[in-house]
Amino acid sequence: MGRRSFLGRTAAAGVATGAVPQVLSTDPVSAASGSCPGVSVCELTRGLEGWTIDKSWGFGINGLWNHNTEASREGGSLHYGRGTSGNYQTSSSRNSGRVYSPDFEIPSSGTNEVPFTVWREVETQDPGYDRFRLRILGNTSQTLYSVALIGNTSGFESHTIAIPAGFNGQTVQFQFDFDTRDGLYNGHEGVYVGRFDVDACQPAGAGSSIAAFAGAGFQNRSSAEALSNVEADAPVPPR
Repeated sequence: MGRRSFLGRTAAAGVATGAVPQVLSTDPVSAASGSCPGVSVCELTRGLEGWTIDKSWGFGINGLWNHNTEASREGGSLHYGRGTSGNYQTSSSRNSGRVYSPDFEIPSSGTNEVPFTVWREVETQDPGYDRFRLRILGNTSQTLYSVALIGNTSGFESHTIAIPAGFNGQTVQFQFDFDTRDGLYNGHEGVYVGRFDVDACQPAGAGSSIAAFAGAGFQNRSSAEALSNVEADAPVPPR
């Protein structure tokens, strides 16, 4: 099966085929009372669905994150690059960018997880470049998943990341970011996030619609944002 055929509405390895969970899955009564039973909220397939692209973050040229309907199951993916016929080359310049989730309330107890799927076509020449991360931003910030020099996948891979217990009971945001670290070897298709679930709820009083609170957060990342920018500019081996 060809790579692009595999991309077209193909289930990720380890992810069952069938209907994707509805986005509006939080019980509004529970949300209004401040109770968080830990529902799984599906994101990214039908549009940005409350996620925000930040075109001001990073180094070099920014703004290559987009919602792409060319390569995904269930209608679309979050994508860093210019689509299936393009790449993320910006002349000889470094480029980077990030996207933020809406606010989520992590349950106060138990083991909570973030399952997501990702497809990659990126640099394989040198370690430390073309870095892709998932971060959690709350009272503190932490990188949950980070890879560089990761090469290509044959389709969407599934990953399940445990949320550190220190974030239990907090209202948080999640951040995906991609950074080429330099302007070399960027003639690749990029990274697609095809699905994102989280054991979490909408913040208390948000109601049952993600759109109702998608723009209401983004107040809890002043220190986390500073940490994120420092990490993004960590040194990599010269070449």
